[in-house]
Amino acid sequence: MAVKADIQATRSAAAAGVTAIISQPVRLKGIIIASSGGGAGVLELTTTSNAGTTLFQADVPTGDVINFNFPEDGILFPKGIFCKTKTHITAYTLLTDKYSAPQLTTTNPG
Repeated sequence: MAVKADIQATRSAAAAGVTAIISQPVRLKGIIIASSGGGAGVLELTTTSNAGTTLFQADVPTGDVINFNFPEDGILFPKGIFCKTKTHITAYTLLTDKYSAPQLTTTNPG
């Protein structure tokens, strides 16, 4: 199996808000989420804004860490990645294509 692109890791502990975690169009290839305990963790990621379309939502058992790799090309966030909901989550790491990678979107053919 050949490697398609370099991977960029972006760690965030930021609360839900209007500021993009990654502002460029990007493909989410994987994610690592750590629950802080005190209840089940919830993380919801959107595109366009923190009120935009939800493209990923995860529930994490209390005090646990999950690591998930998305198949094929991952999830395209065409307007960047925003956090809509972050409850009982210590931090999360987004594993994405390099921000400037060729073929990331149809307008960046390579």
